[in-house]
Amino acid sequence: MAQPNSKYGNSVYFPYAAGSLIAYAFANTAVRDNYIFGSFFYKKDSIDSVIASVEEPFVFGFSCYVWNYEYNKALAEAVKKKWPSCITVFGGHQVYEGSDIIKNGNADIVMFGEGEESFKRILLALAGLDEIGEIPNIMYRKDGISVFTPEETVCIPHRVSPYLNGWFDEMVQTEKEVVFSAIIETNRGCPNKCAFCDWGNVKARVRLFDEAMVKAEIDWMAEHRIEYVYAADANFGLFGRDEGYVDYLIQRHDETGYPQKFQATYSKNNPDTVFLLNKKLNDAGMSKGATLSFQSLSEEVLTNIYRKNMPLEHFKRLMQLYNENGIAAYSELILGLPGETYESFRRGLELLLQNGQHMSINIFSCELLTNSIMNDPAYIEKYQIKTARIEQHQYHIVPYNVDIQEYSNIVVSTSSMPENRWIDANILGVFVRAFHNLGLLQCSAIYLFYEKGVAYMDFYEKLIAYSRQNPQSVCGRVYSWLKEKYSEVVRGGGSLTWHEPAFGELTWPLEEAAYLKVMKELLLYRSEIYEFIRCFFDDAELLEDLMKYQDSVVKTPASKARPIQLKYDWYAYFSSVYETDYSELKKCDNTLIIDPGEISADLSEFAVKTIWFGRRGSKNIITDIHYA
Repeated sequence: MAQPNSKYGNSVYFPYAAGSLIAYAFANTAVRDNYIFGSFFYKKDSIDSVIASVEEPFVFGFSCYVWNYEYNKALAEAVKKKWPSCITVFGGHQVYEGSDIIKNGNADIVMFGEGEESFKRILLALAGLDEIGEIPNIMYRKDGISVFTPEETVCIPHRVSPYLNGWFDEMVQTEKEVVFSAIIETNRGCPNKCAFCDWGNVKARVRLFDEAMVKAEIDWMAEHRIEYVYAADANFGLFGRDEGYVDYLIQRHDETGYPQKFQATYSKNNPDTVFLLNKKLNDAGMSKGATLSFQSLSEEVLTNIYRKNMPLEHFKRLMQLYNENGIAAYSELILGLPGETYESFRRGLELLLQNGQHMSINIFSCELLTNSIMNDPAYIEKYQIKTARIEQHQYHIVPYNVDIQEYSNIVVSTSSMPENRWIDANILGVFVRAFHNLGLLQCSAIYLFYEKGVAYMDFYEKLIAYSRQNPQSVCGRVYSWLKEKYSEVVRGGGSLTWHEPAFGELTWPLEEAAYLKVMKELLLYRSEIYEFIRCFFDDAELLEDLMKYQDSVVKTPASKARPIQLKYDWYAYFSSVYETDYSELKKCDNTLIIDPGEISADLSEFAVKTIWFGRRGSKNIITDIHYA
């Protein structure tokens, strides 16, 4: 079974989907009587080394998504070349009736939708114990012709755990190169029908899995010292019992030290419950941050993608709760959705900042997923969706030394947003996240908003204009680099990631890359940015004091704890803003002790720990501040 995953630093996920299929199939006596399981392939090792490690396969399965589809196709071709009679079975979110694997002949059987029951029956049919033509939701070859069986809603009667049934035990015992992260599944299905998501077309109700089994899997993860656990539920926190899972995760963490971190895709419709869960996780030191997603703040876009959002008043109250309790919360937008304009996207960013989301906004490029509603030809034509096929963009991964490129289909224009405005919107999004969320100009922008009435987007658009007009400045070079990156994407090339040896092996999203580029030339940047920002101020003393505070609270390589003397009480002022309980700035001499903790002088270590690990927890900005 092949489910090759990306390496996040030195971590890789267990092949959960492939493991679930094997566990379910081999729970059947007839399958056990007729088959021996070979192995899982969960890393992108060279095709030759994989082939060399396999012994006369009868069935070779491939679990496919955007990050491994091309690799799986290449591996399947090599399998068929060496063992022409081997049956290749493809499944996963990346396959559909129009997939190229059906046309190129390297897939003998393709499964659509949930795979456990289909895969079990396929194995039985190949052993002469079932009829291949009676298995719904598959394609199989008969006399060289692709035959598609009827589509039916098929739900497994019960889940069989690959963890508890021992299917991953050998991997844990023998793997020496990486550590494993685990996926846990407490329910399956999604009540939402978001057009951009490939769960939107899944015709299955939400089913709850056995609670005792889920808790036993948590026990297994604790006992096997799994550091990071991710919940695959579409809406964790949707059901009351989810609090019990969080309580049990914390209990096992307190008893064993594992799991260390838990993350989930949280329910969009139960924000108060999600806050409670994240408060518990945060208090236990296990939180990876809470999601307060919007995807868009345009009512027209939300109508087009069949989605509803929480009211902004509710969002503002939640941001206050998260900030008061020291819990990291991030918001998500998707750029390129039908109906979005540059102006509506700009307005969405403005509203998020005005309502307290200063620390973490994630902006994802709209990707045309093969099984999404958005990929329907009629939908594409209605909204004049144009995509670019570019290098697949996964962030914070170590690229494998395998000469097989994965791809993404990124929406670069719609009837409401032409390509040039898509580029402009992306650059605005990067500047807001690099200079505001990551802290470089956050304090200045907040002060100008509250005291001078300068809208956040006006401020950052002026920064972009300054950068464009001063191409040799640090900001100017960042702007020119971004312009070329996005223009290359529109032309159908390039990527939305960045790699710089000075910052280690990992790939970086462009907003973090922009920030790291500034870090490399920090002193020059600070001298140049002062020239830009002083046009907003008529009080030179206040500006100098503000810049001293702002520069001091941003973590930099080799930062040390130190006192700073100020003429204004900036700490109290910004603390009130972050808690959405504004109080006026007071002029008074004060000394602050600002302690960044241990910060490495090594650029790659700084980038990983402070930007990658620290960003979601707002750890990239110093919060250990007190009066001397």
